Amino acid sequence: MRITTTIKLPTYGCELKISVVESVADEAVRLYKKYNLNEQFGTEAEGALVMPDSTIYYLLLHKSYLTHNTIAHEVFHGAVRITEDRDITDEEAQAWLAGHISGVIYKFLQKKKLQIKHG
Repeated sequence: MRITTTIKLPTYGCELKISVVESVADEAVRLYKKYNLNEQFGTEAEGALVMPDSTIYYLLLHKSYLTHNTIAHEVFHGAVRITEDRDITDEEAQAWLAGHISGVIYKFLQKKKLQIKHG
């Protein structure tokens, strides 16, 4: 199972792909192979951010850990990485981006009828 949506971020010259998956570790390894990255993922995780380069980012969310906490945690990583890769460290810019990403994710999850657990 992989349910994916893409957020285009023209202000930052990149896109963020959001995927709800059965195994974050397996999906990360698949992406490492796809982009020929010499990376090791390790053990299973609730979520992760995979960055093949500064034009595409993958935010992975494990379907069994689809909580507000996990979403906020991974969105924070994504917003900070995207902005810092562009030498932007302003918290307001990072907060705006995190809010935008969160809004898109919640609409996407609602449209796909995926339940978010509290936690």
